[in-house]
Amino acid sequence: MHTWLDGDRYEGEWKSCLRDGNGTDFFANGDMYIGQYIEGTPSGFGQYKWTNGNSYTGEFKQGIKHGKGKWKKKASNY
Repeated sequence: MHTWLDGDRYEGEWKSCLRDGNGTDFFANGDMYIGQYIEGTPSGFGQYKWTNGNSYTGEFKQGIKHGKGKWKKKASNY
């Protein structure tokens, strides 16, 4: 586990001092990424969850949503 000064935290696999393999990022703002990393960035299959309840589950490439995936939007109370 590693915690940065801004409060972000990572738990998972490392390679050459970079996040690599499977892991979870817990961001100080409450967002979270669970999934695969290559050379320090989300790449492969993963899930990003926002604090507002929305989420994206699917493919990432160099930290960006890429390829097939599924958006889930939290239902509004209106």
